[in-house]
Amino acid sequence: MDTTERLLLDLPAELVTRLREQVASGDFRSESEAVEMILKSYYVEDDLDEGELEEIRAAVAEGIADADAGRVFDADEVFKELHERIKSREVRRG
Repeated sequence: MDTTERLLLDLPAELVTRLREQVASGDFRSESEAVEMILKSYYVEDDLDEGELEEIRAAVAEGIADADAGRVFDADEVFKELHERIKSREVRRG
């Protein structure tokens, strides 16, 4: 198991509110997990090679083209479905 350290952060109230909303909605199990994931995503960005970046650029371009063509989904419905899928997997894992 990785070693952990306690870190005291002073953040704007709006960010803390949004962070807690994400935890309450089930996106993260805790505030610590949310901050950890955000920091990991920030640092992982530097580790992408050019091929991976090109794949991401292509996926973004495809998404923009779909949106421009009207091929879109309601975000709330998509997030609801994803949360249900994640929760069902967590239940199966025990």
